[in-house]
Amino acid sequence: MDICWLEQSECDVPSGDWWLSESERGLLESMRIPKRRADWRLGRWTAKQGISAYLSLPRIQRVLAAVELRPAPSGSPEVFLHGRAAPLQLSLSHSRGVGLCAIAPAETGVGCDLETVEPRTPVFVADYFTAQEQELVAETPVAERDQVLTLLWSIKESALKVLRCGLRADTRSVNTAPGGLLRPDGEDWRPVSAAHIGGMKFCGWWRVSRDLVRTIVADRAPVRLIALQPGAQGRGPVSQKVTDQELRP
Repeated sequence: MDICWLEQSECDVPSGDWWLSESERGLLESMRIPKRRADWRLGRWTAKQGISAYLSLPRIQRVLAAVELRPAPSGSPEVFLHGRAAPLQLSLSHSRGVGLCAIAPAETGVGCDLETVEPRTPVFVADYFTAQEQELVAETPVAERDQVLTLLWSIKESALKVLRCGLRADTRSVNTAPGGLLRPDGEDWRPVSAAHIGGMKFCGWWRVSRDLVRTIVADRAPVRLIALQPGAQGRGPVSQKVTDQELRP
């Protein structure tokens, strides 16, 4: 079983709206705040590019416009193609002009998150992190603490997206365990695991690049993490040579 991912930036998004459906263009017109419009367009473009590559669809106007994201009752995005539910699960996130999507088979829960590395107060740590996580933070050198805190928070966000409850749930209901914290700096994907107090377990990956933390988790052990290549229809996704054995916590 594979988890696929794609990143896009604001400079990748077309200036025109030819790739949006009629209903999406109407929704966009109702948004008056420029940043909200830009973030929404970035998210939709990232999702449509990822879905098109995942399903090997042609990257043309009528096909991209036929790919729609609709909110489920939980608020999570659901993918429709020509008005019918697509056989996949999708998670979306964006931060600082970068969009990230993760895609999995329909039977697999998947969540992804992008977070900017920034300071967080001791009160924030006490309110939102488990005792085990707080201990990990306390043991982290001060120079690396902001990155570790951001990583722990991002893992929680991804796991709660799998549960389709988001931040409506108590973040302390998820305990996280990132791997590779003591490895030298680099942008490779590293393993992560998490567990919910209800018994559900998650596994996945994390990486840091340009002060942005990325996390992707699923509700089962994935076989591969695969980078999608937009515009490469017919050739399929391109493996990042990351195997389940290498990433298993």
